[in-house]
Amino acid sequence: MQAAIEKPPGFLAKFRFISRGATSWVYQIDGDLLLKIPRRQAIQAFQDESIIYDELEKREPSPYLLQSIVRRPGLNFLPFMNGGSLEQRIKGNQRRGSGGDIEVLCTASQEQSDQWTMELAGAMAWLESLGFVHGDLRPANILLDGADHIKLADFDSVSKIGSTCFGSAPPWARLQGNEAGAAKGTFGTHGPRTEQFAFGSILYTITRGFEPYEDEHDSSQVLDWLQNMEFPKLCETGTDGIIDKCWKGLYSSIQDLFQETTWLEGAAALPLSTALDVEYLTGQRERCHRLLNGEMKDVLEELGHKWSQQE
Repeated sequence: MQAAIEKPPGFLAKFRFISRGATSWVYQIDGDLLLKIPRRQAIQAFQDESIIYDELEKREPSPYLLQSIVRRPGLNFLPFMNGGSLEQRIKGNQRRGSGGDIEVLCTASQEQSDQWTMELAGAMAWLESLGFVHGDLRPANILLDGADHIKLADFDSVSKIGSTCFGSAPPWARLQGNEAGAAKGTFGTHGPRTEQFAFGSILYTITRGFEPYEDEHDSSQVLDWLQNMEFPKLCETGTDGIIDKCWKGLYSSIQDLFQETTWLEGAAALPLSTALDVEYLTGQRERCHRLLNGEMKDVLEELGHKWSQQE
């Protein structure tokens, strides 16, 4: 019997629908505020992300990670990133033919590419310093603010370094080859190797305007190529040198990768990213509390009821 299609929650119909991800629904409450709630089958993933946010907030915030404003069981208020996702930006600069062929209309400037490279590596290095990997690095989980700074988001797959890696779809993950010995054919364990591989594929996508092997329709062939380290052709210098090292797992830590990205010509040419101002964040939290005690009280009650049913 075919499973029923999950419909958007009706009690949020008065707000602007933004997206439906694998684990959550996202709505825009007003100009600069989002509400994220879990999908029916993803309650645990939503709880996992909330736990990670609890850990992140024990430290000074990273300017490269999306901050949470207020969390309650079954909801998470987040700042609205009006630059969209990196995936949306890249696909918005493509023209796709009926046969699946891709025409790239434009790519990021060298300065912008260098800055995004440094910012994403900075986000990953910050997580590494806490003993974590993001675990699901791909353009859809990388947001852009109004000044085109990267904010890494979606922390429901964050895992401890050294834990078993269950991988993801190519080209963001790679099954290990002969170099792994008895672990050949597995994704191995989470750590610098797995994260830098995804980073290399993201950087390739930024600089080319399409994913590695995106024009190949045989996904099993792509899996084989990546496992055998048969990567798309690269140049020998600049960002391509970083991509090559990442795909081959040559950085012993993400911090080493981050340090190399800081030397890219465009990394310091544009204004630096910042975390949310403390005064602004405090004001936003007070605002969320007012909403939950007023205009959105019914939403809070509905979510509380649904959450209790899942326990």
